[in-house]
Amino acid sequence: MDKIRDFILKFLAKEAECWSKSHLTNLDSFNQSIRELYAMAIDDLDEGLGIFEENELRENENPITYIPRHLFKLGNYQNEIYGDIWVAYVSTKNPNIDPKEEIFFQGFIIAYIENEYKVIGAMIINKNRSTMKIEGWKASVYNPSNLDIKKFGTFVSAERYSAPGDYDNFSFNEYLKDN
Repeated sequence: MDKIRDFILKFLAKEAECWSKSHLTNLDSFNQSIRELYAMAIDDLDEGLGIFEENELRENENPITYIPRHLFKLGNYQNEIYGDIWVAYVSTKNPNIDPKEEIFFQGFIIAYIENEYKVIGAMIINKNRSTMKIEGWKASVYNPSNLDIKKFGTFVSAERYSAPGDYDNFSFNEYLKDN
């Protein structure tokens, strides 16, 4: 799983770079970073990444330098359509330095397509609006298959890197699961 871990860490670093550049005034550099991020995902995933090329940037007197999301866990599954797929469980963008102050926020689904690793989908925690309790995951998987976040395939293995906080009755339990 070292190659997958390296890929997702590069992806998360590129995402942080994009968000940081969105606060600066170099439009060409910002849009080039966006294109590089998009190249790490399948074509239809742009909306799932939440950041887009711009025609003009907003000047910000106090630009923010984003740090990459925390990678908590990688799960590997055997899928009928893609073969091996991996799910990277990560924090919110620009997290606190200490991973234990963060919880699961998003998951990126990765497959080996056209001789390279690509993000093929994204999922986010599903929070009940009235109770604010996390009830699981919701997602749109941007690909032409029937891949579903509740049916990734047969669980193969998981690697855990740093534990999330244990204050939402969800993240730490998900971190410990082998599924």
